[in-house]
Amino acid sequence: MLSVSRSTKYRKKLLRERPRTTRGGRFDRAHDVNDMGGADFCNCCLDLGQLALPNCSRDFTLKATHVFNNLYDGSTEVPSDPKATSYRPSIVSLQIPNEYGDDISSDAMSDHSLEQEGQEHSDYLYGTDVTLQWLLQRIGDKLNKSIVDEPQWITERLNRPSWESEYATSSVVRVTFGWEDDDLPKSVVLKTPVAKDLRDDEEGKYHYIMFKRECNVYEWTQKFPKLASPNILHIKKHSKEGSGVVVMEDVGEKGVEQDPVKGLPLDAMRDVLKHMAYLHATSLKHTSWSTLVADLPPSYYAHLIGNFEAAMNFFERHDVDHSRFVHTAKYFSAEYLHTTATESAEQLGVPRVLVHGEPYASNVFVRQEGKDQRVSAIIDWTECHSGCFAEDLSKAICWNLSPRDRVDHTSSLIEGYHYHLARYCGAECPFTVDVIRTAYDLFLPFSMVSMVMSAKNEAENEPLVERAKALIQTVYATARLAQD
Repeated sequence: MLSVSRSTKYRKKLLRERPRTTRGGRFDRAHDVNDMGGADFCNCCLDLGQLALPNCSRDFTLKATHVFNNLYDGSTEVPSDPKATSYRPSIVSLQIPNEYGDDISSDAMSDHSLEQEGQEHSDYLYGTDVTLQWLLQRIGDKLNKSIVDEPQWITERLNRPSWESEYATSSVVRVTFGWEDDDLPKSVVLKTPVAKDLRDDEEGKYHYIMFKRECNVYEWTQKFPKLASPNILHIKKHSKEGSGVVVMEDVGEKGVEQDPVKGLPLDAMRDVLKHMAYLHATSLKHTSWSTLVADLPPSYYAHLIGNFEAAMNFFERHDVDHSRFVHTAKYFSAEYLHTTATESAEQLGVPRVLVHGEPYASNVFVRQEGKDQRVSAIIDWTECHSGCFAEDLSKAICWNLSPRDRVDHTSSLIEGYHYHLARYCGAECPFTVDVIRTAYDLFLPFSMVSMVMSAKNEAENEPLVERAKALIQTVYATARLAQD
């Protein structure tokens, strides 16, 4: 299947060179087949960063890749797929009425059957219940602009559903527009909770609850523009289970997504911790989030360590001695993970904060400023919960730094985090450097577990595996010292 680069320049080239029809710039099947040399291809749902062509009533597969070769500046080389986004389930929180205009009666957000294909207003964007017309109206309302003419547009899937997983997945879709108005966004990203054909599944319903939880978090983050969360154009929690959408800015327009295998360079890591400090300090000062976000339940952690046996076998095949797991096995339990996440703040005598929960490199977008890399956005706030600041601190350092950088720079990174936390908290900062160091050490086994379970079966991604192996050794050595 033909892959399409996600670069802005390339998407604009697609918009310029796509065939035009008499229907507002949308693709028409007759034009598709005739103008593209008779090639069969899917008009609506090419996967993961590939060109998604709307208005399709059948499932075609692209067979004549030479048809699109002219779109690659004369090159016949096909770009590779972007990395898929991983995620795990979350838990329900209170659904608070929001300020984004939840209109639960919109026809454009209702389920539609195959019989509705071809009818008026049937331009449903791939993997969602959103029509182009509805989206344009929401963008116009948010920006106080009247969008009269329907623009040229393309859609791209930014995440690939894990069909082999027992959990249903959300759809994340980028819509790129061909308009020339600089006051309008060149592209937006849509996130919907669950694929439509999986909504009746129990796990699908669970993910819809998770989606409403994420909506609540975004409503809180929008009150604080300096937070590194995406800007939200519209939030819709639909009344019908499994439906809904978040329309947000395309953060890829202002930064580059980082590689979870390579991790983060030190300058980007320092900036991530600066943003984590701002999040934690803001959540201490403005506590309305505490009515929106519940703890993650034991079942969440049970799912996380559900394949521990497979993970242990994988790392033993990669030169980790079995004795390491004998001494660290107590950490691979739902009870340990849940207790650490929910009770550590009280154990340390510090207040709870809003924890992001997944400061993976793949959730971080950076931009170049001079010689340094600065964070432009942090995405995927699905796993937010109430907890200890050290969970974000430890995960960010352990997941994203090479073993050498982690050993050499953890102390200075902790001091930098404390500096920014004290600056943002002001005179009432309840944290000392010593408390932060103690908390970081407390969460090392916690971060090891999540790293090990994420890195299993990633043999081709050697840097990721090496970071996990180094964490296992660190936690093992600490456990042996405690026993002695």
